[in-house]
Amino acid sequence: MFIEDEELRNLYKISSEENLQKLTNGLLHLQQQPKDEAEATLEKLVRVVHSLKGDSRIIGVEDVVTLGDQVEKILLSLKCQEMVLTPELSDRLYQGLDAIGFLVHEAVTGEATGVDTADILEQLMVTVAHSKPQKPEIVPQAQLVLASQASVEQNHRSTTSTNELQDASCHVSTTTASNAPQSRFTLIEDEELRNIYQTTSEERLQKLAAGLLQLQNQPEDEATLQQLLREAHSLKGDSRSLGVDNVVTLTHQLEEILLGIKRQEMTLTPELSDRLYQGLDAIGFLVYEAVTGEATGVDTAEILDNLVGVVTPSTAPESLPVLPELSPLSTQISIKPVIQDLPAPSLGISQPYHIDTIRVQTHHLDILITQTEELTLTKNAIAHTATAIEEITTFWEEWKAVYSQAKLVESSSLNTDSYTERLEKRIYSLRNSIQEHSIKLDFIAGELRDKIRTLRLLPLSTVFDLLKRTVRDLAKQQSKQVELIISGEEITTDKRILEEIKDPLMHMVRNAIDHGIETPAEREKLGKSPVATICLRGYQTANNIVIEVADDGRGLEIEKIKQTAVKRGIYSPQELKTMTPSQIHALILAPGFSTQTFITEISGRGIGLDVVRTSIERLKGNIEIESAPTQGCTFRIQLSTTLAINNVLLLEVQGIVHALPVEFVQRTLFISPKQILTNEDCKTINLDGRSVLVANLADLLELSNSPAYPQIAKIEPQNQTQQPCILIKVGEEVFGLFVDRLLQTQEVVIKPQSQLLKRVRNVSGATILGSGEVCMVLNPLDLLKSLRQQTTSVVSAKPRKTVKTKPLILLVEDSIPVRTQEKRLLEKAGYEVVVAEDGLDGYNKLQTRAFDAVISDVEMPNLDGLSLTQKIRQHPDYQTLPIILVTTLASDADKTRGADVGANAYIIKSNFNQDVLLEILGRLI
Repeated sequence: MFIEDEELRNLYKISSEENLQKLTNGLLHLQQQPKDEAEATLEKLVRVVHSLKGDSRIIGVEDVVTLGDQVEKILLSLKCQEMVLTPELSDRLYQGLDAIGFLVHEAVTGEATGVDTADILEQLMVTVAHSKPQKPEIVPQAQLVLASQASVEQNHRSTTSTNELQDASCHVSTTTASNAPQSRFTLIEDEELRNIYQTTSEERLQKLAAGLLQLQNQPEDEATLQQLLREAHSLKGDSRSLGVDNVVTLTHQLEEILLGIKRQEMTLTPELSDRLYQGLDAIGFLVYEAVTGEATGVDTAEILDNLVGVVTPSTAPESLPVLPELSPLSTQISIKPVIQDLPAPSLGISQPYHIDTIRVQTHHLDILITQTEELTLTKNAIAHTATAIEEITTFWEEWKAVYSQAKLVESSSLNTDSYTERLEKRIYSLRNSIQEHSIKLDFIAGELRDKIRTLRLLPLSTVFDLLKRTVRDLAKQQSKQVELIISGEEITTDKRILEEIKDPLMHMVRNAIDHGIETPAEREKLGKSPVATICLRGYQTANNIVIEVADDGRGLEIEKIKQTAVKRGIYSPQELKTMTPSQIHALILAPGFSTQTFITEISGRGIGLDVVRTSIERLKGNIEIESAPTQGCTFRIQLSTTLAINNVLLLEVQGIVHALPVEFVQRTLFISPKQILTNEDCKTINLDGRSVLVANLADLLELSNSPAYPQIAKIEPQNQTQQPCILIKVGEEVFGLFVDRLLQTQEVVIKPQSQLLKRVRNVSGATILGSGEVCMVLNPLDLLKSLRQQTTSVVSAKPRKTVKTKPLILLVEDSIPVRTQEKRLLEKAGYEVVVAEDGLDGYNKLQTRAFDAVISDVEMPNLDGLSLTQKIRQHPDYQTLPIILVTTLASDADKTRGADVGANAYIIKSNFNQDVLLEILGRLI
């Protein structure tokens, strides 16, 4: 890896050489120091290697990060007295520092030095294992798992496979954590086998995850346990046949644990469940490696050791066990019981052979459904042609009547011309034929579309089951008790809906657990059950599928939403007073809208619910929010069961034909001018005792603003007595739109907007009518927003003369490379930047100018970032000053400390994203 930027290259070279020199001197000093004085030196060494690692990560020198991480772990173990600084360990540390020096040289010169990072790392790990105190020998249950593994492989695999397991266990004792270079993985060469393996493995992993959740809730469910064994065994067999040995190794250990649970030799404890889930996650990544060839960083040996070590957590050794050193049990474990429990195939020949299910690649279905949509367009064109023929027939009959009367006047006897007879016969034949074919085509197209759509239907459980794991993990992470109640999972819908709805549902569930549901202690104070509930419900109406996510948490805080809306300039306080609760609730779906006061890369940025909104809009759906304080919140998503073909109401406005989805049309009626009430800037009608907002559709669409308007518009004189009005219902809100003419309802194919017109206000797509005319399909949700904007009173304010100045940022960072890179980024984005070398320097400079925000590292000499933040917040003038912490400390406890001292945002350097920093900074300023 060569650092391209010359300035950063020189800065990195200087700072890295200084840090390496400090580490070498400190290590020498540590060997000569008394034990009681070593702690301070170790603390200093840990800080130096942490800075070296942080500089390397931000520059992208990953090999130095890998070795630096291992050196840091060793120093921390020495500090905690988990290891002893033996001469051999000292030599290995010096070798590691020398290797880091060579790697720095490679990064700043581009010259290869021949350092084998993996070999140096392995030597460090081996020495670590030898330097740790001896642990108790492995208990019989741990022996049982590994011994049974060896026994099964001895019976059912070749000697090569057994050696492979031994190799895997040797990796356990020598491989480091996730930063280490991973063992090589297998890429399945055959494309067809690769696709089949990916599909079957994903299905089996999903069944294993869902079954494990079921087993946690019902530990005595032997049927579920047997199914888990069967799925694990099948996954192992598939992987073995394709040579994906890492998956074979981990799946075999999962199978052994499940067998131990079945024999009641183990108990499914929460810790064991966590390790099993980790194992399933790791297998999923290994499958991804095998089908894509892309490394995911999974350490198979470490995962295997976790699965082994959790069997008896109270007595399991801290050092990683090596398989050959375990003495196997005298009685070998056979895999026969698993095989015997599988149902035997029927060998009878009396019944015919049936294949009830097939697996079809979805892109074939996508092509077929597209063809059926085009078939619908053809059907519409034929229908239009049929109308034209009907008109010709009418004209012919009229002409024939007139011609006959004229002939009767001239002569009492009329000889019918043979040409006229043939023409008449041909017209009638053509009319009958086109009617017959149109009816037949209509029937075939409908049947074909329905059959193909049926092939694409999948149950809601496909997505719902994925949320069970999400709820469990999030609840455990936040020390909350949450029960997920699912209903309607058997309802089927189009696979594209499931694909698009997965992320929105995930965000809504995460949002409910993060922000909606209280802790058990808070719930008990409110008189609630300590176990919260999230209800995930699916049901179907005539033309729509509805999905609800409801929780019984604290509900939405309307006042906070209003404050945030005013702060961001979305609405004024006067405008918010005129809005209904449902309209205020809907504000949380706005891009970047968040009521959280503490921001991280994954929380508080207002992205989650924005994803929900955009995904629902992409599906041409609608979302409603209901909330009651302390009672909970419900998100209701309403989606059309057909995504491309829709029934629409065709209407005409100033000579231009538009379409509205029928499912949003409540009714149509004619309104006289006397019925329209004008109140300030809005118009209403009284309907069934309620006031309904109305507007002219031409005004909402702003048709007169289009350059093409004079050429295509046809303004006809209006009937002064009554005007057509369409009542549209979006959620619980009803409004009316005046149009010139109501045409007809028609089934159309909605074409998505092009990349050039990816999002056009008030328009959800376009269609081609039977006449060949392009017709815009209107978006009722956008029309409602346009109506609100039209009727909202604008609060005037006197314009103030403002002088544009660059926002001033105080950047506090002790690492020169990091400081330089962040300073460049901020200045390029239009900020003026003042730098400080540490927390104390930063606090002194803070008082010299009026800064708009502070960006600070955490681990710094003199005054660290947390102490700096706390000190800033103690000053009354800086209570609202935005403070962003950018650090390598990534634990939840570190983030909590950042929030406690008053930071507004917390960004992890290892996940550093320039856009995220600029986005958060822009929002806070």
